Amino acid sequence: MSVKIALIFGGRSLESDISVITAMQTLAQFSESEYDVEPVYLYEGDFYIDGVGELDAFTPFCPEKHTRTVLINGTFCSVKKNKLKREFKPDLAFLCCHGGEGENGVLQGVLDFNNLTYCSSGVTGSAVGMDKVVSKCIFENMLMNVISHTVVFRREFEEDREKLLLHLESYLDYPLIVKPACQGSSIGIRVAEDREGLADALETACHFDDKILVEEKLVEFTEVNCAAFRRGNEIVVSETEQPLGAGDVLTFEDKYMDNGKMSGGGHVVPADIGYLNAVVRTNTERVYRELELNGIVRVDFLVDKNRNKVYINEINTIPGSLAFYLFRPVGIEFGELLEAQVKDALRRKAEKSSVTVFKSAVLSRYKHGGKIRK
Repeated sequence: MSVKIALIFGGRSLESDISVITAMQTLAQFSESEYDVEPVYLYEGDFYIDGVGELDAFTPFCPEKHTRTVLINGTFCSVKKNKLKREFKPDLAFLCCHGGEGENGVLQGVLDFNNLTYCSSGVTGSAVGMDKVVSKCIFENMLMNVISHTVVFRREFEEDREKLLLHLESYLDYPLIVKPACQGSSIGIRVAEDREGLADALETACHFDDKILVEEKLVEFTEVNCAAFRRGNEIVVSETEQPLGAGDVLTFEDKYMDNGKMSGGGHVVPADIGYLNAVVRTNTERVYRELELNGIVRVDFLVDKNRNKVYINEINTIPGSLAFYLFRPVGIEFGELLEAQVKDALRRKAEKSSVTVFKSAVLSRYKHGGKIRK
């Protein structure tokens, strides 16, 4: 019997377009497999099927041309003439969402509620990975190297920007990097060399998030990425990658336009950091294991080669293109990578179904004369 997969992508996110590209890449690979894959587009809080398996459907996306569905007890259903029509019931969901509700744990919670297994990290891991401030707190507790930073909120900037700027200058040294705490793909990130630049950077970041991360910028560094996935009890770690951009801080355009990752260029594999590659790969495995992550996860680092120091930067629990290009150097092609995700999700599904349910007689006691204190 064929395994039915709901390939979910999109969502209310600034990275929704990138999600579509990842989904189309993944769908093309799945077309050569034995799996029955149904693309499902998440748009404005609703799921859409029929005709969402082609890139042309999203330039622009017209909801009325597709079938709107709801997820009920793990089954996708449409509503026609005030009646529910069963569309399909997947065995598992494969997530290709980037940012927003598709990657921050919200969608994962919906799928958990529907008892639908999925190929990505769970609610906790997804939420931690999406929030740069929370993840840095966890990295520090893991005694990993983290660049000096602090968090500010939009309301602080709007209420008294001069007070906030003085506070930041008393705590951190220029140059600074300002980032929306819960956005990806370098959206809203700016470098500040002085107070004027800091004010401009904060104003930009506040357009994209209520919570802002401000951290010191290394003067000389190399950005290095590494990915991992779970194969049974083994955590498979990819080769390292050194992304290349026009400046020393990657922009959205560096990542996805012209020679960016989505077009297959603009990076050096393995990263040109010598023996520190081993440190990056070891830390990637440690983060994946200790945070109990699942699916394909990419961990981003900053390497100071002059001081031989590796700083952990952030986690991407559903990376662009699923970071398939990082596994080819270790002998794993895209199709094999996807196959491993499906098998691991089915394994977790089988293990979950065997969990013992605890039953209590507490309510029966209260039903027969027990009192509830007021």
